Amino acid sequence: MIECREHRRIPVELQVFFSTTNRTEIREGTMFDLSAGGCAVTSAAPIDPGAGLRLLIRATDLGSPITVHSAAVRWANHGEFGVEFLNLSDLDRSRLQRFLHVTAPPSHS
Repeated sequence: MIECREHRRIPVELQVFFSTTNRTEIREGTMFDLSAGGCAVTSAAPIDPGAGLRLLIRATDLGSPITVHSAAVRWANHGEFGVEFLNLSDLDRSRLQRFLHVTAPPSHS
């Protein structure tokens, strides 16, 4: 089965901080999959599909973190969850695109 995704996914290992929109508690995880439209995270914090999140993506190459103001959890399974990015500032979106471009392995098409 071939998955058709709108955005190419890049394997990464980035520290991410997140909080659900209805709580102020900040939790930590490791992002292992990233695209322009979302990411996958592994974390000890229990997260339910449908939860709204705010994320802070830390990457040493970036200097300051990328902030995702609004995101939605699309799936969660055994300490991993997938997130769709809903709202980034134009600056954070362009920084994310630049990071993906620099990080992506060359495509063999």
